[in-house]
Amino acid sequence: MIERIDVTEPIDNFITALEKDGLVIVKNFASYGDLDNSLEEVQPYLDNDKPWEGKLFPPETKRCFRLLARSKIVREKFFSHPIYQEVSEYFLNRTTTNYYDNKPTVYTTYPLLSMAMTMAIGPNAKAQRIHRDDKNHHATHVKSNEYVMGNDVLVGLMVPTCKTTVENAATQVIPGSHLWGDERPPYRDELISAEIEKGDAVILLGSLYHCGANNYSNTIRPMHILFQCPGVYRQEEVPWLTYTVDQVKTYSKLVQQRLGYVSSAPNLGWVDLKSPDFLLKDEKDTDIGHKDLDEA
Repeated sequence: MIERIDVTEPIDNFITALEKDGLVIVKNFASYGDLDNSLEEVQPYLDNDKPWEGKLFPPETKRCFRLLARSKIVREKFFSHPIYQEVSEYFLNRTTTNYYDNKPTVYTTYPLLSMAMTMAIGPNAKAQRIHRDDKNHHATHVKSNEYVMGNDVLVGLMVPTCKTTVENAATQVIPGSHLWGDERPPYRDELISAEIEKGDAVILLGSLYHCGANNYSNTIRPMHILFQCPGVYRQEEVPWLTYTVDQVKTYSKLVQQRLGYVSSAPNLGWVDLKSPDFLLKDEKDTDIGHKDLDEA
């Protein structure tokens, strides 16, 4: 059983469901218009994608990478949605107290975008291998009967642009598997389908076992997939290396920070010992001099 909570409900309800099951379905997350328009934005990239030759994706699946740059709706509405961002901050923020001499100072690091792509599973596509997405961060897992804060290094968001069903490859999940240790493998007969209506979305923890499913239908099932990691972790996808400064200037302050254009306190992620957001300022404002980042 997967909890389904309306987007208007308090944030604590989503957090409680994630701690218990490792995922939650957000009802009425997006409008039909935004979903249709977001698919239109990425469709040219899906059409031009070449079949995958390895085991990560079936060859019938098409992908759009660099998603935040290619879909303004995904960037500013889905990724920036308050529920996804508040949940991500709850699970991924890291706050520590450090001393300079005998003076304590508290610092908080905020999430970074780890990866963002659209995945369109085509007819006859076979299921992925069951996996945890936090494998890329070499995360370790200790069996627990209750959720332990700080264990997760990824929070994901899945936004399909259509209704998802068993027939058209609704994502398969094992609720509660985020509490398993590393000695325990997942099995196919433990999977259930996260079927959702158009307009709904899934938020999940990176420690949850899941997989893309078989597509038995004659239609394509597109889905926007995004993950965030703590601000002190290396990002899985680094598309910002291909973005121009002029592009990033048009993004919201939140997106700029999540891409890594703002230093993580106290002194992580700088250029010329400055928070890199100075690169986004007008040329006349870029010579801001030097000062301690942890006092900025």
